[in-house]
This record gives sequence, C-alpha cells and structure tokens, in this order.
Amino acid sequence: MGPIENIIEKAKQVTEGVTDKRPQLVLFSTDAAFVEKLKPFSAGLPYISYEVGNGPQVTSKARLDALWATLMVGVELFGATPPFPMHEASVLQTPEPHLKRGMPRYGVVGVAISKDEGKIPEHNVRLVFSALLQAVRDFNSQGKDQIARVGILLDDLEFKKLAPSTVFKIIREVYERPA
Repeated sequence: MGPIENIIEKAKQVTEGVTDKRPQLVLFSTDAAFVEKLKPFSAGLPYISYEVGNGPQVTSKARLDALWATLMVGVELFGATPPFPMHEASVLQTPEPHLKRGMPRYGVVGVAISKDEGKIPEHNVRLVFSALLQAVRDFNSQGKDQIARVGILLDDLEFKKLAPSTVFKIIREVYERPA
C-alpha cells in the first residue's frame, strides 16, 4: 500500500461510525447469552453494535475511542472530580496507567441528578444517552481528535428494570433526534 492509500485508509478509520458527529454505540457484556438476547431488539439501529468481553477486551476488538462510565466509575478510571454538572456528561482523557491496561483514550462520564428527581428508569436512560451524545458532539466539534465509537457496559443501562424494547425505543428517539 502506497502513501496515498495509507492516508485514505487512516481517514476511513477515523471517520468510521461517525454520523453528524454522533458515535457508534458498542454495547458490551461478559454475558454472551444476554448480548445475543438483545440483538433482535436493535436490528433496525445501524449505530448499535455488540461485543462480548470486559472493557480492555472490547476496546481492542471494537477499536473503542471512549468508554461510558457512571460517576463513581468515572472517579476511579478517569479521574473525574466533583462537583459534577447536573444532567451533563464530560469527556475525560484516560490516565496513562489505564491506557496501559487496554482502556480507550477517553471516558465519557456522567450523569448527576438531584435527589428530588427520583429514579425513573425511562428518564435515566433518556438522560444518559442525551448527555453522552451531547458530550461527544461537543468534543468532536473541537476538531482535535474524534470519538467515533463509545463502549457502554450493558449493566449501566436499565435492562433489569425496563423491557429491552423500551430501552431501544428511547435510544432511537434520542439518537435520531436532530442535533
């Protein structure tokens, strides 16, 4: 492969999965049966893909640029520090020791809610995906680096409280909403 082909291939890798600065969402779990069970519910969503494994395994297999993390996990893995902005997610650079363990370059960390908001699963899913997409859109608009693929641990979603069809309906509504 010549130099021009190398440049074209690199450009394809950087932009693969990016639609209007929205990332490909890679849902993952170590439970292969659970992953297989969910696939039919997202068959019409080209921006959803799946992997089986843990964070470092999925980072490598799916070439993740970022990993979604709840606030407490974000503190541990990405050095997130309070106070956390309400209803927002932040893109943080992964510390070197975690990069060496195979984690992606960035973490998308969120979302803080007030104690008065309650814990309504539908609201939580909508808030997580809205905040995640907005944080990635803001980051990508800076033009320095791009986040094309974000891994999301299935345990971080509300599948224990909501039917898969409900979760994917919310994801579709949020993802396909005009920016």
